[in-house]
Amino acid sequence: MVVLQSLRQAPGILRENPVILAPFALLAVLQTPQLFFDSLDPIVSAVVSVLFAGVLLFVTPAIYAAVIGMTNEAASGERTSIGRFRRHARENYVSVLIAYLFITGVTLAVVIAVVLAVVVGAVAFGVAGGGTPLLVAGVGALALVGLAFLIALFAVHFYAHAIVIEGEGAVSGLVRSVNVVRGNLTAIAGYALVSLVFGGVLGGGYAFVISLVFPTAPAPGEPAPLPDLVPAVLGSGGVVVGTTLFGAFFLAFSVVFYRELVGVGSREATAASGPVDGFGAGSAEISR
Repeated sequence: MVVLQSLRQAPGILRENPVILAPFALLAVLQTPQLFFDSLDPIVSAVVSVLFAGVLLFVTPAIYAAVIGMTNEAASGERTSIGRFRRHARENYVSVLIAYLFITGVTLAVVIAVVLAVVVGAVAFGVAGGGTPLLVAGVGALALVGLAFLIALFAVHFYAHAIVIEGEGAVSGLVRSVNVVRGNLTAIAGYALVSLVFGGVLGGGYAFVISLVFPTAPAPGEPAPLPDLVPAVLGSGGVVVGTTLFGAFFLAFSVVFYRELVGVGSREATAASGPVDGFGAGSAEISR
Protein backbone atom coordinates (compact mmCIF):
# COMPACT_ATOMS: atom_id res chain seq x y z
CA MET A 1 0.00 0.00 0.00
CA VAL A 2 1.89 3.04 -1.24
CA VAL A 3 0.20 5.63 1.00
CA LEU A 4 0.29 3.51 4.16
CA GLN A 5 3.79 2.26 3.35
CA SER A 6 5.02 5.84 2.99
CA LEU A 7 3.41 6.79 6.29
CA ARG A 8 5.13 3.88 8.03
CA GLN A 9 8.57 4.73 6.61
CA ALA A 10 8.52 8.46 7.43
CA PRO A 11 9.08 8.14 11.23
CA GLY A 12 12.04 5.80 10.70
CA ILE A 13 13.70 8.24 8.33
CA LEU A 14 13.44 11.04 10.88
CA ARG A 15 14.52 8.80 13.74
CA GLU A 16 17.68 7.75 11.90
CA ASN A 17 18.37 11.25 10.53
CA PRO A 18 17.14 13.80 13.11
CA VAL A 19 19.23 16.47 11.37
CA ILE A 20 16.31 16.77 8.92
CA LEU A 21 14.35 18.45 11.72
CA ALA A 22 16.82 21.36 11.95
CA PRO A 23 15.80 23.24 8.76
CA PHE A 24 12.13 23.03 9.71
CA ALA A 25 12.94 24.36 13.17
CA LEU A 26 14.80 27.26 11.56
CA LEU A 27 11.86 28.05 9.29
CA ALA A 28 9.44 27.88 12.22
CA VAL A 29 11.64 30.18 14.33
CA LEU A 30 11.84 32.70 11.47
CA GLN A 31 8.05 32.92 11.46
CA THR A 32 7.67 33.22 15.24
CA PRO A 33 8.18 37.03 15.50
CA GLN A 34 5.02 37.50 13.44
CA LEU A 35 3.00 36.02 16.29
CA PHE A 36 4.04 38.94 18.50
CA PHE A 37 3.67 41.64 15.83
CA ASP A 38 0.14 40.46 15.02
CA SER A 39 -0.99 41.77 18.40
CA LEU A 40 0.26 45.29 17.63
CA ASP A 41 -1.34 48.08 15.63
CA PRO A 42 -2.98 46.65 12.46
CA ILE A 43 -0.89 48.88 10.17
CA VAL A 44 2.38 47.89 11.86
CA SER A 45 1.30 44.26 11.79
CA ALA A 46 0.47 44.46 8.07
CA VAL A 47 3.81 46.07 7.20
CA VAL A 48 5.77 43.48 9.21
CA SER A 49 3.77 40.65 7.66
CA VAL A 50 4.55 41.91 4.16
CA LEU A 51 8.26 42.19 4.99
CA PHE A 52 8.37 38.69 6.45
CA ALA A 53 6.45 37.32 3.49
CA GLY A 54 8.99 38.92 1.15
CA VAL A 55 11.91 37.37 3.03
CA LEU A 56 10.28 33.94 3.23
CA LEU A 57 9.45 34.11 -0.47
CA PHE A 58 13.15 33.76 -1.22
CA VAL A 59 14.22 31.71 1.81
CA THR A 60 11.56 28.98 1.66
CA PRO A 61 12.61 27.53 -1.74
CA ALA A 62 16.18 27.04 -0.49
CA ILE A 63 15.01 25.21 2.63
CA TYR A 64 12.42 23.22 0.68
CA ALA A 65 14.93 22.09 -1.96
CA ALA A 66 17.61 21.22 0.59
CA VAL A 67 15.32 19.22 2.87
CA ILE A 68 13.85 17.25 -0.03
CA GLY A 69 17.41 16.35 -1.07
CA MET A 70 18.36 15.35 2.48
CA THR A 71 15.21 13.29 2.92
CA ASN A 72 15.71 11.63 -0.45
CA GLU A 73 19.18 10.54 0.65
CA ALA A 74 17.80 9.23 3.93
CA ALA A 75 15.07 7.33 2.05
CA SER A 76 17.83 5.73 -0.04
CA GLY A 77 19.52 4.44 3.11
CA GLU A 78 22.26 7.09 3.22
CA ARG A 79 23.22 9.28 6.15
CA THR A 80 22.57 12.95 5.52
CA SER A 81 24.00 16.07 7.15
CA ILE A 82 23.93 19.86 7.27
CA GLY A 83 26.70 19.82 4.69
CA ARG A 84 24.32 18.02 2.33
CA PHE A 85 21.76 20.70 3.15
CA ARG A 86 24.05 23.38 1.74
CA ARG A 87 24.85 21.31 -1.35
CA HIS A 88 21.23 20.57 -2.22
CA ALA A 89 20.22 24.18 -1.60
CA ARG A 90 23.00 25.45 -3.84
CA GLU A 91 22.32 22.98 -6.67
CA ASN A 92 18.52 23.28 -6.78
CA TYR A 93 17.70 26.73 -5.43
CA VAL A 94 17.33 28.59 -8.73
CA SER A 95 15.03 26.02 -10.35
CA VAL A 96 12.85 25.64 -7.26
CA LEU A 97 12.73 29.43 -6.78
CA ILE A 98 11.60 30.06 -10.37
CA ALA A 99 8.83 27.45 -10.13
CA TYR A 100 7.84 28.72 -6.67
CA LEU A 101 7.63 32.33 -7.87
CA PHE A 102 5.57 31.24 -10.87
CA ILE A 103 3.06 29.40 -8.68
CA THR A 104 2.95 32.30 -6.20
CA GLY A 105 2.41 34.80 -9.01
CA VAL A 106 -0.38 32.77 -10.58
CA THR A 107 -2.02 32.32 -7.18
CA LEU A 108 -1.89 36.04 -6.49
CA ALA A 109 -3.34 36.82 -9.93
CA VAL A 110 -6.20 34.36 -9.42
CA VAL A 111 -6.99 35.79 -5.97
CA ILE A 112 -7.07 39.33 -7.35
CA ALA A 113 -9.26 38.22 -10.26
CA VAL A 114 -11.68 36.47 -7.90
CA VAL A 115 -11.90 39.52 -5.62
CA LEU A 116 -12.61 41.77 -8.61
CA ALA A 117 -15.19 39.28 -9.89
CA VAL A 118 -16.92 39.30 -6.50
CA VAL A 119 -17.01 43.11 -6.43
CA VAL A 120 -18.30 43.37 -10.00
CA GLY A 121 -20.79 40.59 -9.36
CA ALA A 122 -22.08 42.30 -6.22
CA VAL A 123 -22.58 45.55 -8.13
CA ALA A 124 -24.29 43.76 -11.00
CA PHE A 125 -26.44 41.84 -8.53
CA GLY A 126 -27.60 45.10 -6.96
CA VAL A 127 -28.26 46.76 -10.31
CA ALA A 128 -30.22 43.77 -11.59
CA GLY A 129 -32.38 43.78 -8.50
CA GLY A 130 -31.03 40.54 -7.02
CA GLY A 131 -32.82 37.26 -7.27
CA THR A 132 -31.99 33.77 -6.02
CA PRO A 133 -31.15 32.26 -9.44
CA LEU A 134 -28.58 34.98 -10.13
CA LEU A 135 -27.04 34.58 -6.68
CA VAL A 136 -26.85 30.79 -7.01
CA ALA A 137 -25.28 31.10 -10.47
CA GLY A 138 -22.64 33.53 -9.21
CA VAL A 139 -21.73 31.47 -6.17
CA GLY A 140 -21.64 28.30 -8.27
CA ALA A 141 -19.34 29.89 -10.83
CA LEU A 142 -16.93 31.06 -8.12
CA ALA A 143 -17.02 27.61 -6.52
CA LEU A 144 -16.13 25.97 -9.83
CA VAL A 145 -13.28 28.40 -10.42
CA GLY A 146 -11.97 27.78 -6.91
CA LEU A 147 -12.17 24.01 -7.31
CA ALA A 148 -10.43 24.12 -10.68
CA PHE A 149 -7.64 26.26 -9.22
CA LEU A 150 -7.16 23.94 -6.23
CA ILE A 151 -6.91 20.96 -8.59
CA ALA A 152 -4.35 22.85 -10.68
CA LEU A 153 -2.32 23.70 -7.57
CA PHE A 154 -2.33 20.08 -6.45
CA ALA A 155 -1.27 18.96 -9.94
CA VAL A 156 1.99 20.92 -9.58
CA HIS A 157 2.40 19.99 -5.90
CA PHE A 158 5.44 17.76 -6.59
CA TYR A 159 7.40 20.22 -8.72
CA ALA A 160 10.24 20.51 -6.17
CA HIS A 161 10.37 16.73 -5.74
CA ALA A 162 10.80 16.37 -9.51
CA ILE A 163 13.52 19.02 -9.56
CA VAL A 164 15.54 17.63 -6.65
CA ILE A 165 14.94 13.88 -6.94
CA GLU A 166 14.87 13.54 -10.72
CA GLY A 167 17.02 16.48 -11.77
CA GLU A 168 14.33 18.36 -13.67
CA GLY A 169 14.45 22.09 -14.39
CA ALA A 170 11.92 24.68 -13.26
CA VAL A 171 9.52 24.29 -16.19
CA SER A 172 10.04 20.57 -16.69
CA GLY A 173 9.58 20.05 -12.94
CA LEU A 174 6.12 21.58 -13.12
CA VAL A 175 5.26 19.47 -16.17
CA ARG A 176 6.66 16.35 -14.54
CA SER A 177 4.53 16.91 -11.45
CA VAL A 178 1.40 17.19 -13.58
CA ASN A 179 2.27 13.96 -15.41
CA VAL A 180 2.91 12.07 -12.17
CA VAL A 181 -0.34 13.26 -10.62
CA ARG A 182 -2.34 12.54 -13.76
CA GLY A 183 -0.89 9.03 -14.01
CA ASN A 184 -1.65 8.09 -10.39
CA LEU A 185 -5.01 9.63 -9.56
CA THR A 186 -6.04 6.93 -7.09
CA ALA A 187 -2.78 7.16 -5.18
CA ILE A 188 -2.97 10.96 -5.22
CA ALA A 189 -6.50 10.80 -3.77
CA GLY A 190 -5.12 8.86 -0.79
CA TYR A 191 -2.26 11.33 -0.44
CA ALA A 192 -4.70 14.25 -0.58
CA LEU A 193 -6.83 12.68 2.15
CA VAL A 194 -3.81 12.31 4.42
CA SER A 195 -2.78 15.90 3.64
CA LEU A 196 -6.25 17.17 4.52
CA VAL A 197 -6.35 15.33 7.84
CA PHE A 198 -2.86 16.32 8.96
CA GLY A 199 -3.28 19.88 7.74
CA GLY A 200 -6.56 20.21 9.61
CA VAL A 201 -5.03 18.93 12.83
CA LEU A 202 -2.02 21.23 12.58
CA GLY A 203 -4.08 24.25 11.56
CA GLY A 204 -6.60 23.66 14.34
CA GLY A 205 -3.88 23.26 16.95
CA TYR A 206 -2.07 26.35 15.71
CA ALA A 207 -5.23 28.47 15.81
CA PHE A 208 -6.09 27.21 19.30
CA VAL A 209 -2.66 28.04 20.74
CA ILE A 210 -2.54 31.48 19.12
CA SER A 211 -6.03 32.42 20.29
CA LEU A 212 -5.21 31.17 23.78
CA VAL A 213 -1.96 33.05 24.45
CA PHE A 214 -1.96 36.04 22.09
CA PRO A 215 -4.44 38.94 22.36
CA THR A 216 -6.36 39.97 19.28
CA ALA A 217 -5.21 42.98 17.29
CA PRO A 218 -6.74 46.27 18.48
CA ALA A 219 -9.10 48.47 16.54
CA PRO A 220 -7.51 51.53 14.88
CA GLY A 221 -6.70 54.19 17.46
CA GLU A 222 -6.77 51.83 20.45
CA PRO A 223 -3.64 50.96 22.45
CA ALA A 224 -2.05 47.68 21.46
CA PRO A 225 -2.48 44.93 24.06
CA LEU A 226 0.72 43.12 25.01
CA PRO A 227 0.67 39.35 25.48
CA ASP A 228 1.72 37.87 28.81
CA LEU A 229 5.38 37.02 28.34
CA VAL A 230 5.50 33.50 29.83
CA PRO A 231 2.38 32.12 28.09
CA ALA A 232 3.44 33.80 24.84
CA VAL A 233 6.92 32.28 24.97
CA LEU A 234 5.56 28.85 25.87
CA GLY A 235 2.93 29.12 23.15
CA SER A 236 5.53 30.18 20.59
CA GLY A 237 7.73 27.27 21.62
CA GLY A 238 4.82 24.90 21.21
CA VAL A 239 4.12 26.30 17.74
CA VAL A 240 7.79 25.88 16.75
CA VAL A 241 7.91 22.28 18.01
CA GLY A 242 4.60 21.35 16.41
CA THR A 243 5.46 22.98 13.09
CA THR A 244 8.89 21.35 13.05
CA LEU A 245 7.63 17.84 13.77
CA PHE A 246 4.69 18.08 11.40
CA GLY A 247 6.70 19.68 8.59
CA ALA A 248 9.52 17.14 8.81
CA PHE A 249 7.16 14.17 9.04
CA PHE A 250 4.97 15.26 6.16
CA LEU A 251 7.96 16.10 3.97
CA ALA A 252 9.46 12.67 4.66
CA PHE A 253 6.11 11.09 3.84
CA SER A 254 5.82 13.04 0.59
CA VAL A 255 9.36 12.16 -0.52
CA VAL A 256 8.87 8.44 0.08
CA PHE A 257 5.49 8.63 -1.62
CA TYR A 258 6.91 10.41 -4.68
CA ARG A 259 9.80 7.96 -4.94
CA GLU A 260 7.33 5.11 -5.06
CA LEU A 261 5.22 6.81 -7.72
CA VAL A 262 8.14 7.42 -10.08
CA GLY A 263 9.77 4.04 -9.49
CA VAL A 264 12.81 5.19 -7.49
CA GLY A 265 11.81 2.72 -4.80
CA SER A 266 12.06 2.58 -1.03
CA ARG A 267 14.95 1.73 1.22
CA GLU A 268 13.80 -1.87 1.01
CA ALA A 269 14.20 -1.54 -2.79
CA THR A 270 10.78 -2.99 -3.45
CA ALA A 271 9.44 -2.42 -6.92
CA ALA A 272 6.73 -3.73 -9.15
CA SER A 273 5.42 -2.92 -12.57
CA GLY A 274 2.02 -1.48 -13.41
CA PRO A 275 0.09 1.58 -12.20
CA VAL A 276 0.14 2.51 -8.55
CA ASP A 277 -3.06 1.95 -6.59
CA GLY A 278 -3.64 4.61 -3.94
CA PHE A 279 -3.88 1.99 -1.15
CA GLY A 280 -2.38 -0.92 -3.07
CA ALA A 281 1.18 -2.10 -3.46
CA GLY A 282 3.56 -1.35 -6.28
CA SER A 283 5.42 1.51 -7.88
CA ALA A 284 5.81 2.48 -11.47
CA GLU A 285 7.80 4.85 -13.66
CA ILE A 286 5.49 7.53 -14.98
CA SER A 287 6.03 8.32 -18.64
CA ARG A 288 7.43 11.73 -19.32
